Amino acid sequence: MIKLPVLPRPDRRTVLAAAAGLVLGPRPSRAATPRPLRLLAPAAYGDDTFLSILGKHVGTGFELDPLATDDDALAPLRPLGPAATAAARRARPALAVTAHPWPRGILWPEGVIAPLAKQVSPTTTELAPGLVPSLATLETGLEGRYFLGRGLRFDLAAMIVDRRRVSVDAVGDLGLGLLDDPVLRGRYALVADPRSLLATAMLYAGLDPFRLQRPSELRRLEPALHQLVSRAGMIARTPAEAIAAIVDGKVDLALPLGLGASAPARLQGHGHLAAALPRVGPLGGRAAFYWVEIMTVVAQAPAEAAKAMAVADEAEAMLALTRSGGGLHPVASLADPAIAGRLTAAERAALDLELWPGLLAGCAAMGLMPERTRLAPLLDQALSEAK
Repeated sequence: MIKLPVLPRPDRRTVLAAAAGLVLGPRPSRAATPRPLRLLAPAAYGDDTFLSILGKHVGTGFELDPLATDDDALAPLRPLGPAATAAARRARPALAVTAHPWPRGILWPEGVIAPLAKQVSPTTTELAPGLVPSLATLETGLEGRYFLGRGLRFDLAAMIVDRRRVSVDAVGDLGLGLLDDPVLRGRYALVADPRSLLATAMLYAGLDPFRLQRPSELRRLEPALHQLVSRAGMIARTPAEAIAAIVDGKVDLALPLGLGASAPARLQGHGHLAAALPRVGPLGGRAAFYWVEIMTVVAQAPAEAAKAMAVADEAEAMLALTRSGGGLHPVASLADPAIAGRLTAAERAALDLELWPGLLAGCAAMGLMPERTRLAPLLDQALSEAK
């Protein structure tokens, strides 16, 4: 006779658990939904379509941490120590977007971003034929090696003029000295742009803002700052405010501004607004510059974050970035005819797409301002006295 094993009698807890299983059905899988990663970038990068496509490449969602100025990027990207809390790890960005001098000159040397390869990107679409430095160069470390990230939006620090009142050619021939014409006193607006106003003021003083200054040169800056600011008709808080003042006839031009500022108004029928480049100045005979915003991978970010670089090749993502916030922004990928062709003819005209090669060739590439911390208080004082 075969003896069957004696099974233990189920206790009350086992019976109740089994009953709950019969009523509720099988428990769902405990696989956790990947937590959203964070993108440290200017507000325009908060577009839902752009973030969605970014997340598709990485396999998780993305949330924006708005970045007010490029100099604010360094602190939140500092590597975390072993004692960092889970909350601190969750709050740390995985990707960052800053103007091209910061990845090359600050973030990579500080070790807060991770290079993606030792060579330049083979898939970069150049902003304009023959432009020096090339976009591929701006995407790398200063040695021209180590691919650091992908170029996304770009813009100019130049002038936007009402060409019915101010000649684009005159701006080119006279440079920023045009602002000293008594006819323009009170007829131009300055935009309090933290990225480019100080550099533009230094160009007005005849100084190259992207190198160290001699004491004799700096002595010219303070009186030039006060003259530039005191003769302005208004200090605009935003580019949109300055453009509205031109459209309303309150001022004839505004600076520093570029294509992204004027494009929405041009799209609405104000074709008399035009970008004008001061072609007399200390930047190799120029007084205008451009920058490209570079998306980089933060050190200690999840390994899959590097896959986000493919977003620059997605037409839908680049169109969303172009139109983000209801505006119209120049984006490097629009140099690809296949992507630019997805814009309407009116949008292409509003962005002056056909003029990009000539406009960029008339500007210098932005560099780091070694004197910015020391000189920014002088600009702040001049602006405060003008209020």
